[in-house]
Order: sequence, then C-alpha cells, then structure tokens
Amino acid sequence: MVVGVLGVGIGAVVLHGGTSGPPHPSRWDARVLDIVAFDEQHRGLTYEHPVFVDFVSPDEYSKRTRAEQSALTPEDKSQLAAAEAELRALGLATGSVDLFSAGNDLADNGTLAFYDPDTERVTVRGTELTVDVRVTLAHELTHVLQDQHFNIKASRIRRLTTSGEREAFRAVVEGDAVRIENEYVASLTEAEKAEYRSATRASVDSTKNSLQSVPVALQALQGAPYVFGPRLLELVKSKGGVNGINEALRSPPSTEEQLLDPRAYFGHDGAKAVEPPALPDGVKESTDNGDFGALSWLLVLGERIDPAVALTAADGWGGDAYTSFVQDGRGCIRIAFRGDTGQDTTEMHDALNRWVALMPSGAASVTEDSAGVLLQSCDPGKDSGLVLNNRALDLIGIPAIREEVMLSGLRDGGLDVDKAFAFGDCFVRRLTFEQITALSATDDGSVSPELTQVLQNVSATCTSQIS
Repeated sequence: MVVGVLGVGIGAVVLHGGTSGPPHPSRWDARVLDIVAFDEQHRGLTYEHPVFVDFVSPDEYSKRTRAEQSALTPEDKSQLAAAEAELRALGLATGSVDLFSAGNDLADNGTLAFYDPDTERVTVRGTELTVDVRVTLAHELTHVLQDQHFNIKASRIRRLTTSGEREAFRAVVEGDAVRIENEYVASLTEAEKAEYRSATRASVDSTKNSLQSVPVALQALQGAPYVFGPRLLELVKSKGGVNGINEALRSPPSTEEQLLDPRAYFGHDGAKAVEPPALPDGVKESTDNGDFGALSWLLVLGERIDPAVALTAADGWGGDAYTSFVQDGRGCIRIAFRGDTGQDTTEMHDALNRWVALMPSGAASVTEDSAGVLLQSCDPGKDSGLVLNNRALDLIGIPAIREEVMLSGLRDGGLDVDKAFAFGDCFVRRLTFEQITALSATDDGSVSPELTQVLQNVSATCTSQIS
C-alpha cells in the first residue's frame, strides 16, 4: 500500500525501540486514577500492573515523538527518495516532498499523549490535566490494557507479513481505544463537553496549519485506522459483544478490504495470491515491493476520477502486489491487481484507463490479461504541472459513512450483514460527492435542513430497495 513505501519516513517515528522487561511503578500516578478506573469498567479488563505516565514539556514531548535527521543511513535516504518518486508516480504528490519531515509532523503535531508499548510508558504533552488531555488519556490507557492482555508491541507487528495486515491490526487497536474515548466523552458534564469541543476545534485548526506541507493522501492514510477501526468494531460488537472485540484483537482483520467492506471480515475473505510484477527488461533490482491494498486504490483513483467509479473499483479488490524500480533515471511502480471476479477486474481496468488519461502524457499505462490488470506509472517529474485535487480526506468518508449506515441497518433495522451492507452502499451511491463531503465535515452531527431532507429521501429509497 502507499503508506508502505514510506519506510523510514513514517515507520521510524511511529515505532519506538525499547528494552525487555521495562520497569513499572508500584502505584498509578494519582492524577490518572479516575481514568484508570473508568477504562477498566468500560473496557471490561483489569490492568495487570500500573505504568509510568510522564507529564513532560512540549519540547521534550516533541523530542520523544520525532526522529533525528542525523540518524538516517544512506539506505534510509535512498528509500525516502524512492518513496517520494512513487507518490508523484501515483499522482498523490507534486514538486518536492520531504517525507522525513512529513513523518515527524504526523507523529508530533496535534497529539497530546502517546503510549509506547515497548517502553510501556505513557507520555503526555504538558503538565496541565485539561479536559482534552483527560480524554486523550482515556484513549492511551486503553492501549495499556490492550498491550497487557493482547500484546500490541512492535515485535508482534513485525510478525505480520503484509502491510494490509499491519494496517488492519492498527485499525483494530485504534478503533478499540477510540470507542472507549468516546464513552469517556459521553460521561463528561455538559460544561466539560463544551470545553472539550472548543479545545478540539482549536486543535484541529492548529493541526491543519502545521500539516500543510504533508501530502493529503498521507494524512488520510495515517488517519484511516481512527476512521474505520471504531466503525468496524461497533459492527463486531453488535454481532458478538465485547468478546467479539477481544477476538478481533487476538485475530485481527487481514486486509484493508476488510476495513472498507466488513462483509469480507465476517466472511473471512482474505487476499488472493498475486505474484509481484516482473521488472522491465534491463532493470536488475527493485527498490521496494509488497501489497498495495484496497484503500490505496481508492485514494489513488479517487484523486483523479469520479469517486463513485473509484469506490466500485476498490470494492472489487481481490489481491495485488507491487514492485517499484528506477528506469532511465525515473522512479516507477508496477502494480498487479486481481479482482474478486472477472467483472471486478474489468471494472478496475476501466477505472485505470480513465485515471491514466488524466495523468501526464506518457507517465502511465495499463494492460489486462488472464491473470488480472497491470498498471505501470513513472514519476512525471517535480515540474510536471499535475494538479492535485487533494480529495483523500473526503474520499475515506465514503466507505466510512457506508459503515455507519450499515451499522444502523444491522443494529436498528434487524438486517443481516449482507443486507445491511447493501443498505449502506445504496445510501452513499445516491449522494453526490459534495453531499458526502458536507456530511463528513460535521463535527457535532448537525446538517443543513436541505441535506437532512436529502438523507431522509435516500434512506426511504434504499429501505424500499432492500426490503
């Protein structure tokens, strides 16, 4: 997937090294005792032991979250340069992109605390226990419970063989913590909720400003686990209760498709085996390879073509593999795709033809054979003139809203998984992209009277279609 090509660009600032058997305090910091009790009660798990909660200065917090440029090896720098070229080849970036700084900014800016599973410590930005810090601690202390009961350490992540597995695992981990965080917010007084909403709006505005140099697609990929994880786990809980969530942490989803289309998770629909594409004649080595993923297809295609067409193509994902390389001084990527069905493969081919036509002339090509579809795209250069639509954050709202509506059909409408998904799919496909964007942008659940009427009409139409 796209985030996989970043390598050290993001990985170095997300995974922190630690020693075996880190020390633990004999008792919890008194400032977090009420949050500890809340998390135990609402998560249904008991802490095996306290962990250190370090309240540090903003400068020290940034030091703990950011990697040092001086620590980059020549191989790291080469990987970052190759990843930058791949992002331009995929139409997700233009000009020069400092991926190392982007990774640091994504890890640092806009965060108030983090739990490092390898050092088993929580680090908090600042010393004041404001309401937004307390909410964040409810989230991070849930990670402590997860780690003590299910192991979320880097050693476990390294055993996962594909980037799809790693991203799906991260989605379950973050989704569970967001779920408890939301319950904590619901427990606040009305005055505290108002204070929290105000702090959140200010934080969002500040984060947007600080991430202006980070490609929007990377922001979307970094945030995707927080979007899809909670929704998937609410669906899991509606079918299997908290035990179902525990099982999802033990045996998490295996692909990004299972995040975008929960039917694949419930049906244990994994990835089809796809061989990495062969290198072109004359090219002797690959700079990177792996699996690409349904979410990455949605973001790449949807950046250029009709988002509904992009969603259809991504929904047909059966499996894929990519190989990147340098040819004639340009970074290039080849991605082999197989659909769930022959029709799915054809739909991806059609979508890619539209996408190729909107890329700089000669940059990309697509072919189809009995094995599937093969895309090749090369870096058009820093001065290609390619215009970004920067749709990524809005694009992930389409399957997210589909899952919200699916949950309603499953939990409130008495539908089975397939019919609930059909209800959600019908719903988002009857909305324009602008309407979906407006719906995703609401932070308090309020929408205009005009959009409310549209939603009611669409719901009625889709209800009649699946009944």
